Amino acid sequence: MKFTKAEIDAIIEASPRTFVPFNKLVLSQDYQARAGGNTPKMSIVELAASIKESGVLQNLVVVQGARGRYEVCAGGRRLEALTLLVGNGDLADNYPVPVLIVPADKALIASLSENCFHIPMHPADEFAAFAKLIGQGKSVEDVAAAFGITPLVVKRRMKLATVSPKLMALFREDQIGLDCLMVLASVDDQQKQEQTWAALPSWNRRPDYLRQLLTQGEIESDRDAVAKYVTLKAYEKAGGALRRDLFSDDEKKAYLLDAALLEKLATDKLQKRAKQIAAEGWKWVDVRVRYAFDEYVKYGELRKTKRQPEAEEAAALAELDSRIAALHAQMERLADEDGDEETFYQLEGEAEGLEEQRKALDEALSVWPADLMAQAGCVVHVGHNGTVAVKYGLIRPDDRSDMVQAARQAAESGTDDSLVSLPSPKTRPVHSEKLVRCLTAHRVAAVQAELLDRPDVALAAITAHLAQKIFRGNDLYYCRSENVFAINATDSQSELRSAAEDMEASAAWAKIQTERTAWAERLPENLEEIFPWLLAQEQAAVLHLLTFVVAVTVIGIYGTEPERQSNEALARALGLDMSQWWTATGASYFNHVSKARVLEVVTEAVDANAASPLAALKKDAVVTGAEQTVAGTGWLPACLRINTAQTTQTKAAADDTRRVPGEPALTA
Repeated sequence: MKFTKAEIDAIIEASPRTFVPFNKLVLSQDYQARAGGNTPKMSIVELAASIKESGVLQNLVVVQGARGRYEVCAGGRRLEALTLLVGNGDLADNYPVPVLIVPADKALIASLSENCFHIPMHPADEFAAFAKLIGQGKSVEDVAAAFGITPLVVKRRMKLATVSPKLMALFREDQIGLDCLMVLASVDDQQKQEQTWAALPSWNRRPDYLRQLLTQGEIESDRDAVAKYVTLKAYEKAGGALRRDLFSDDEKKAYLLDAALLEKLATDKLQKRAKQIAAEGWKWVDVRVRYAFDEYVKYGELRKTKRQPEAEEAAALAELDSRIAALHAQMERLADEDGDEETFYQLEGEAEGLEEQRKALDEALSVWPADLMAQAGCVVHVGHNGTVAVKYGLIRPDDRSDMVQAARQAAESGTDDSLVSLPSPKTRPVHSEKLVRCLTAHRVAAVQAELLDRPDVALAAITAHLAQKIFRGNDLYYCRSENVFAINATDSQSELRSAAEDMEASAAWAKIQTERTAWAERLPENLEEIFPWLLAQEQAAVLHLLTFVVAVTVIGIYGTEPERQSNEALARALGLDMSQWWTATGASYFNHVSKARVLEVVTEAVDANAASPLAALKKDAVVTGAEQTVAGTGWLPACLRINTAQTTQTKAAADDTRRVPGEPALTA
């Protein structure tokens, strides 16, 4: 039979309401709509506290049983809470409990009605109710005792009641979860709550991300290194504003709101350590709350030098070495004999302890050179772990020359160590990256073209290259090749064309492509047949093919002008003269540099008198004039030049090596 809510309400309305002593009530086994046993124990404690404070506000539904007993078919939680109170002596055994007595045949329906049609209080209403109780003058402790909860829970519920009404409405509509509501409640500014929630993307409404947005600009006391160094206690004592999160599991955690005060406290605290550092003899000591690498990137660095140990120190080091060696020998014997593992680990621990002692003694021998400390300084700052850290031995740009002179004098006095590391001063490059790549590409092509006529150099170069790989060992050996030889050859022609747009118009490129075409026509179409084909050729032909292959693998394209180029030795061996392969014209050079640079080139290639008339002209006219003036001078930018003195020596040596042993040198 199907019952409507109206029919159930009629049954309840017709049933009598009265009071029954607690000791006459028993939990019904037959007429309960909801089985017991699944109620959290803490909720019963809280309910018991509420009943103790306010009494039973809603009657139990009972059925009259045998021997004057009443079976509870709805209100099992209230009965359990009453049992707890009676057991604790808070209520008398005959405490009058309000009940609704229903007929036995209607009992299960009444129980079902209470469980199905009862609408539980929304958490938002609960938060507001707690806030009203406090507003009526009740203390947090009184409310906590009345509901059997801790004062912290009361404070949290009151805090939740302060969330923006707009956001609370969304919470009631299940558009905001309780976890996010607690994060929003941790901030008092309702406008900030609303703005932050509105800015939160719908796909990333996570509590941790919401907290991250809400706390921007605030400093976490337990995570920020400077906050840990200053300590929360010192910050609060100085009157620093902070915010605590009632919903945090860490009661000591706080968010610091006054960054300026925190940095001042840290700076003041660091000053004590800075005075100690200054007393060591440094020229200057900076105090920084946080070490900023960019601020000191232009500074050089002083290195420690190792002093000779004194007699006592040397003896201590020797004794430690002896004891460590003896322990290792015992460990090796135990390992060889499968000895007791416990003894082995005991010896290992003892050896590690001695090695730490030796390391400490050895580090004590590394000292800052006293005569150079007067030109260097230190930065005292807060380290990442919240403790004082010191960056020693920094050299200011203004002290570079004095430090270099002092270091030179120290080197003359006998030290072999390089005591000073100075960054290269940054200057504006003469040539752009694109131009340097273009120029060095032409240099590579010229080296390749020259190499085509020098199989002796090609053979020596590839032999040296392979020897370097062999004698380097297996440090760079990553995988086993399936090829017969572990040699790679990469054609660099596409890279040359990419770096220099005018490459295909150059004489070097034309020579290389002519040679490529000739070999392509001569070699077998099936590349697998090249090896047997070569076996049938004269050695001169093999050498010429090797020379071509070596030539087209030469590299050396740069984006910035290097101090020394990788193909420098090869270029010297070839006696490379780049003026035979490249000429400074408007298209190849002058259009790509400044007017001032063009005038500088004319002055260098000819003289100042030739450059002077060009100074008053516009850039286009200057380029044309420079091209005409410099023509025939053989001028080259620095990256295309070769050291002629070394080239002459290298060429003479190459001539000697080409002579057959015992054959006299050729004379002009």
